Amino acid sequence: MKYLTWLITIPLTIFTVLFAVSNPAEVSVGIWPLEETRKLPAWLLGLGMGGVGFFLGSLFVWILAQRAYFRYWQEQRRATRLEKELEALQAKHAAVKTDTVKTETITALPPPPKVSAPVRANLR
Repeated sequence: MKYLTWLITIPLTIFTVLFAVSNPAEVSVGIWPLEETRKLPAWLLGLGMGGVGFFLGSLFVWILAQRAYFRYWQEQRRATRLEKELEALQAKHAAVKTDTVKTETITALPPPPKVSAPVRANLR
């Protein structure tokens, strides 16, 4: 991505410098609903329009990035909340597990009675 940026930026900068150097003549500039026109050097008009386009593009990218940052912020809050909930559930599970171990040892059944061999043979 970095190479693509340089691949676009360097030729565009060279073109802009060449445009500014080779267009010193003045041009009349007007906007449709207004009757008034101004005379500006062509290079100033070109660089001015490029600057306005750059700042408008930057503004749009910044607005789109704000949406992404807001989503990131929301997801970070959600992840933090879920981590706390997971820790609470793990602590609860560990407490229940230790209680279960204690109750198992307390309520364990006594060992089965010893049965003699002849009685065991009759049970089969």
